[in-house]
Amino acid sequence: MFNRVGIDVGGTYTDAVYFRNGGIQCTAKVPTQSDNLVETLMNAFDTLKISDEQEINQITVSTTLVTNAILQNRIPPVKLLLFSGNGMKIDALPWPVSYTELSGEMDFRGRETEAPDQKEWEKFHLLRDNISHAAIVGKFSHRNRLHEEQLAAYLKEHNPSLTLALGHEWGQANFYRRSLTTYLNLGVSDLYRQFAQQLQTAVSARNIQAPIYILKADGGSLPLAKIRPIDSIYSGPAASVLSALTQTSPDASSIIVDIGGTTTDIGLTLSGAPLISSKGAQIGDFSTLVRSLAVRSIPVGGDSVIRTKDQGFIIEEYRLGAAYCLGGDRPTPTDAMRYLKLIDYGDEQLAEEGLASLLPPVKRTPQLLYDLAAEIIDRVVDRIAEAVDSLKREWKEEPAYKVWEVLHPHENKEFNTIVSGGGARGVTTALGKRLKTTVQLGAFSEVSNALGAALARPAFDCTLHLDTYMKQYRVEETGEQGKWTGSLRPHREVEGFLETLVQQQATHYGIEIQDMEKEPFDFFPIVQNYQTVGQIIRGAVHLRPGVIGRVKE
Repeated sequence: MFNRVGIDVGGTYTDAVYFRNGGIQCTAKVPTQSDNLVETLMNAFDTLKISDEQEINQITVSTTLVTNAILQNRIPPVKLLLFSGNGMKIDALPWPVSYTELSGEMDFRGRETEAPDQKEWEKFHLLRDNISHAAIVGKFSHRNRLHEEQLAAYLKEHNPSLTLALGHEWGQANFYRRSLTTYLNLGVSDLYRQFAQQLQTAVSARNIQAPIYILKADGGSLPLAKIRPIDSIYSGPAASVLSALTQTSPDASSIIVDIGGTTTDIGLTLSGAPLISSKGAQIGDFSTLVRSLAVRSIPVGGDSVIRTKDQGFIIEEYRLGAAYCLGGDRPTPTDAMRYLKLIDYGDEQLAEEGLASLLPPVKRTPQLLYDLAAEIIDRVVDRIAEAVDSLKREWKEEPAYKVWEVLHPHENKEFNTIVSGGGARGVTTALGKRLKTTVQLGAFSEVSNALGAALARPAFDCTLHLDTYMKQYRVEETGEQGKWTGSLRPHREVEGFLETLVQQQATHYGIEIQDMEKEPFDFFPIVQNYQTVGQIIRGAVHLRPGVIGRVKE
């Protein structure tokens, strides 16, 4: 049997769970120290009080480290250098960062149409400008990385200490998203590397041999040292979705609502599988190529600050510490839940005092306090329900959702709703009435994200693009490029080649390849002068995100 620890670092609390021999052995919840996540993680781990730590097979962490660094603009300056080529003017796009355009161009097949001008490169003074990181991205570098590598070699020769990132390593066609993804991943790389080293050192100091995995935005997990830092954004919402999979039937379709102290995360499962967004993740002003579940975070939670205004009150989109009933100095929705006896933690008298501070002294009667608390809950529920309704409309436009509808024409589209998180118990009933659907309180709702992290299985994709006429291949997910030495019109040959690439990728990540899904190959003939001179071929293999077990309460 597998024995796993899952730890989820939230904005307010960090949760942990030890899943042993098919059941939850123990759970923990500790306050998150945003300035020391490693210490927070180890505090949560130690609070589990695992008797024999050598029995642990794996530790999986869901962390807000990279997400917060980007949203709070805590990344070092990165010089973005673009081989933008001709065609659309890139300044028409909403770039959230500055960039420098360079001459040199590849066409859409990866053929050089204009060589770079090295005289432009001589103008760079990155060290003088105190720039230690540079990202180099070409419009069609995912098909030919030559210009990126030439510039990288030049910069390294003149600035050996420079840290570089090349856009072709993201392997996909969207130049704008590829540029921003390369920029962000480089920007957070030092921070993530330091975090990874400190976490591995802390775990090793306890003589724990279990490997450490990080939960990705797409719901899959990969080893700590192998994951690309930016792939870890939105791992919290992904953990919420995985948690729902651990406590529902394998073919269930559900809307997942995870109510934390700072934010509420929303996701969707279709017939036991999480919905994958067809677009890359959006984080702040940055559009990325990060593969992500179709999830959304909204800024409302149990600790959202409530303050008075001219007419009534407003629920702010931020928190300033704990709820009033838990020792804080500002009223929050948690105080309303406690006053209405919807939850059993926190001081009831303090909850009443916190709510009373929102009313004039002459209106602090039991009935008016009750009405105020009820209205606070209704406001929170309305905000969550509006987000659910909005996302349901968006999800219906997702290609994967449309395919699912075709394959499941008779399935009820009114999904059950699973609510988890610290504020779940306080809004379950009201949310059910507002959504007019069945709402289920998740098992172990206070540590649900940690449970999802603990049972997450590895996931990866390997998509091969092959141009036999150009004798070139590339792998979309890793940016690997190489020469094709096989025939111009392969069949079995290309199947074996893809299998070899998949095995190499699995070996690199240190994961086992089971339950792989293969897409049928697409073959497009290349015709010149009425003769077939080659083929463009696409094939893919997927290890889908999911969970390795289900909860036994």
